Amino acid sequence: MIGTMSAATQIRMRVLARVTGLVFACVIATGCMTGNDSQPSNQTTGTIFGAALGGAVGGLAFGSAGGVVGGALVGALAGNLVGRALDDQERRRLAEATQRAYASDTDEATVYTVEPAKTNSSAPPPPPTVVAAKPAGPKTVRPDGGTCRPIELTATKNGQTTRETTTFCQASGSSELKPVSV
Repeated sequence: MIGTMSAATQIRMRVLARVTGLVFACVIATGCMTGNDSQPSNQTTGTIFGAALGGAVGGLAFGSAGGVVGGALVGALAGNLVGRALDDQERRRLAEATQRAYASDTDEATVYTVEPAKTNSSAPPPPPTVVAAKPAGPKTVRPDGGTCRPIELTATKNGQTTRETTTFCQASGSSELKPVSV
């Protein structure tokens, strides 16, 4: 098949192959450089894989280096948005756990496990993220009729656990919780 292509098309295909190879090499190198034994965020991973896939598709579709670059930019944007949504999913689950802990009559923790996104990579997937919220004290009533309660928030992501106790308050007649700086 290469013998039937024009010389200009063959040169474009070689340039495309080199640029695509460079994009994939950057993806692999970036994926390996996580520093401090930590995994990149879902948003970063989505951006990297989106750029690589978009660059490859753009290059094949347009047969030029410009197609690779344009495809990589579009892919990076799409991957970033998908990755951010996954990070948002973890935040949403922690907010749900906080609401349940705030309303709880017991001191039991509400725990959610958020599975990592599936990838086509041969590398083992990162462990799931575990978020939890637990009442750290009783509700107190404020002079304006609102209530406050300290909640212990815990998040374990990529083997690192973060724990923080924050007081949340709810205005009288509202269902919205707001953290209060102490």
